[in-house]
Parts: sequence; C-alpha cells; structure tokens
Amino acid sequence: MAKSPSTADRTRRLVALLGHLSPESPLALADLAARMGTSPAELAHDLSVLSLCGVAPYSPEQMVDVFVEDGVVEVYSPLPAVSGPIRLSPAEAAALAAALAAAGFTAGDPLSSRLLAASSAAFDADELERTLRSSIATHNSSFFETLAAATHERECVALSYQRDGAQVATERVIEPLQLFAERGAWYVSGWCRLAEELRTFRIDRIHSATPTGEHFAADAHPVSTGAAPVAFSLVGLPMARLRFAPGETFIEREWPGGRVAESADDGGCIAEVPIGGVEWIARRVAARLGSVEALSPAEVRDAVAAVAGAELSGT
Repeated sequence: MAKSPSTADRTRRLVALLGHLSPESPLALADLAARMGTSPAELAHDLSVLSLCGVAPYSPEQMVDVFVEDGVVEVYSPLPAVSGPIRLSPAEAAALAAALAAAGFTAGDPLSSRLLAASSAAFDADELERTLRSSIATHNSSFFETLAAATHERECVALSYQRDGAQVATERVIEPLQLFAERGAWYVSGWCRLAEELRTFRIDRIHSATPTGEHFAADAHPVSTGAAPVAFSLVGLPMARLRFAPGETFIEREWPGGRVAESADDGGCIAEVPIGGVEWIARRVAARLGSVEALSPAEVRDAVAAVAGAELSGT
C-alpha cells in the first residue's frame, strides 16, 4: 500500500504546481502529472485543493481559478499568488537589512539594492539604507566568515583583539563555540587560552582572525541551548549580586549562568551571577559603571574598584 504524502509534502507540491500553471497555456492532465512525478488522479486531487487556495481577502478574484475538464488543466484568471512583484513589510525589510549588514553587505551591493526595491512602499527607502549601514556594528566580513567556519569545524583561531577602552590589541588563541548578535553587534563566544576561561568578543573589535589548523574536541566546552556557552561547571560556585540600573537589560549570555533574582518597579533588577573568576566579572562590571553595580561579595566590589581605578589612571 502506497504511503500517503505528508502535509508538508503536499504543500510543497501545491506550491510547485503554481509554477506550471498559466491562463494562456492549457495542459493535458496526463502530461502535467508526468512532469510532477505523480498520477493523473492524485494530480486532479491536488488541483482541486489548489482551487480552494488564495490570498486575502479571499474574494473570487483572489483565488486560484484552476479547473480540470475532459483531461485538460485550465486556468481562467491570473494567479494571485504569483502576480505582481514581491513586497516586504517594514519589519521584514528591516530584519533582512540587518542580516545583510551583519554579513558585511553595504547599501550599494546588488543584493541590498534588490532588497530596497522589494521593500514596502510604506517603508522609507532612506530608513532602510540607514538600517543597512547602522543596524549592526560594522565589522570585517572575512572575520565573520572565518569564525563561522571555525565554529562549525571546531578549529582554534588566533585573534588580535582590542577590548573596549584598551590602548593596544592583545594576541590570543580561542576555541570558538558560538556566534550571536545582541544589541546591535555580532559576538563570538569561546574558550580563551590566554585568560583560561570563557570569553565573549565583539567582532568589530577584532583586528585579525587566523585559523591555526588545530582542532579541539566537540564536547570540550558544551554550549547550552538559548544561552551563552558554558565552559565550566556552575555547581558550587559562589554568586555575585549585581544591580542593573533602569534601562540596562540583563542578558544571560553576557553573564553565563546568571539569573534575575529581583525585579524593581523602576525597570531595574538585581541579578545573581556565578563567579568563575573575580577578574572577569570585575572587568565586565567596570565596563558598565553607572549601569551595573556589584553589591556583593566584598572581593568583587574591591576588584571592580581596582579595575576602574586602573582604567581611569591609564595603567
């Protein structure tokens, strides 16, 4: 007994059928069935289903006007699903523009120009171009490609990286685990051999990224679904309590293993974050002075003060 096609298979076949139908070109049912790789009876059933499909507002003029008579497939009016150019809503256009910008495309690239042409008339083309230029922080697309390939292949990468506020770049080797976009920039998370801990690096602050040819085990540093990679066990680690000012969003992947412990009416919150290394969390808090404050323990507060003092003095 033949296996019935799944809903997904049937849908794909119906969509494929649209490309073969035209009001100007009647087709023999048997010929079209052979072209689609199905039987005339099954194709007739597909066409019957297709005749019930259309686009909003689903008036007769917006339905697929197809019939089978005397073994001939005929379409009596233009197909609404394929008539007219593709149009994108403002949200769809902005999302695609952000994706193109993240991949290194500019507003002058042919693909971006096609996106501009397909954008909704309700969407300002100048606004879309600004999205292409500024929605994701500019970075070298070749670095992104290198890191993406290395993440997939589990290959170590030598980075020259200049963190925010630093005067010079540092050389380090990382085991890249995950690429993600957050708050207008792309990041790579991985195990940093220089720091001997999990680190997150903004791609637009990378000066060079070179594959080393050395590979690391796929299960060396597991990545937790929907969050930052976890490179060490969180069980038994001491917790730091951090206060986030109103408007400063707590993002778990930026504070691995952390969680919101208390929410404030003003929009701020208090988060608890496992301390895998005092220096790491002190640098992270010091980089956001005024937005994030270390409440406890005392060693974290002291380390933040030391890091902030060193930054202010330029040492």
